[in-house]
Amino acid sequence: MSQLIEFSFYGSSDNTWLNPHILTRSLLAQRILLSIHNKERTPSDIGAQIGVHKDYVVDELRRLSQNALVVNTNEDLWIADFIILDAEEKKPFVDLARDIASEEVSRIRRELPQLKAVFEKCSVRNQCFTWEQMDYIILAALIADLGVNYSLHRKGMVAPPPERPDGGRWYYWGLERGTDSKRQFGVNSYSTKLGGTAHIWSRLLTKPSISPFKPDEMPLMFASANQPLTASELAQITQIEEAAVELKMKRLSSDSYYSDAEGKFKANFPILRENDLGLIIREVTRVSNTIVDKVIKPKSVVFRRLFRKMKLDRLNREYGAYQCMFYHIIMDHVLDQFVESGILPEMPKKARVTWGFWGWIGELELLSFSKSP
Repeated sequence: MSQLIEFSFYGSSDNTWLNPHILTRSLLAQRILLSIHNKERTPSDIGAQIGVHKDYVVDELRRLSQNALVVNTNEDLWIADFIILDAEEKKPFVDLARDIASEEVSRIRRELPQLKAVFEKCSVRNQCFTWEQMDYIILAALIADLGVNYSLHRKGMVAPPPERPDGGRWYYWGLERGTDSKRQFGVNSYSTKLGGTAHIWSRLLTKPSISPFKPDEMPLMFASANQPLTASELAQITQIEEAAVELKMKRLSSDSYYSDAEGKFKANFPILRENDLGLIIREVTRVSNTIVDKVIKPKSVVFRRLFRKMKLDRLNREYGAYQCMFYHIIMDHVLDQFVESGILPEMPKKARVTWGFWGWIGELELLSFSKSP
């Protein structure tokens, strides 16, 4: 189904029925929200504007109000209670985001020799992974997404999401027809203090979007980081029953996460060890801090001015969502400029499951900003 509004969610929500994405996925909900995104209207006025009977509008407004996405302000008047920008309103934000993205990419280009030199010292080189196989992970995932977001939170430039009626903590926002970037991406991850996995996702990319490892299977990945091992060896190291190990590793091999060469299983994706995290994440954090201090922070005054110019003061409590929205727009345009300047190749539309997928041993501090307060 074609989307009138492209919504983005940041945070956590455990209530499936009240999840904002579920409540706003219908075209009717989106048409209603666009009608009242910045103006109070009655259900009759909304229905007349979008060509739908008032009763259907009332039913949809009640659904949306269950998680405070709309609010009844005065008798029969309703208005959206989160940030939505229509195609005209988003233009100055997109223009500013493109300018900032251009500066960010220029900064990263200057850092490439140092980043590549540090990469050569990492154990993933011994796992036979090249810079070209990991450039999207390091530049797009670790710097443009996780690193910059981590720095923004550590420097207090984004407030933690507030608690919501569904019991979760999240920000939610919508842009009519999206960010105007040619490419969109993000990072989905599963992590513990012992390690984790993550992958790059994109609406343009067809590939699995969940970790192939259940929590109690993570030790298999940790054990296989150093060298190819048999199921018997993995069972001995992890203390997992050998039959269960054999079944899991065969399944991972059939899905191409591992290669099975004469009974020894070798990971087909990079696994960063703890010393790698110390090397590469230190550089990622340094570069990300520079981007925030030298590129993003100086534009914060202009950014705040746009918020006031749009007369969004009634949504001051959603300023954190406004910030997240803007930083995500920048992130997508950074990827556009990475590709168009030749720093990264074009993102594939179809790829093996291991494209943009990686694991690590130890705690990845860059993910700590996403934990609920």
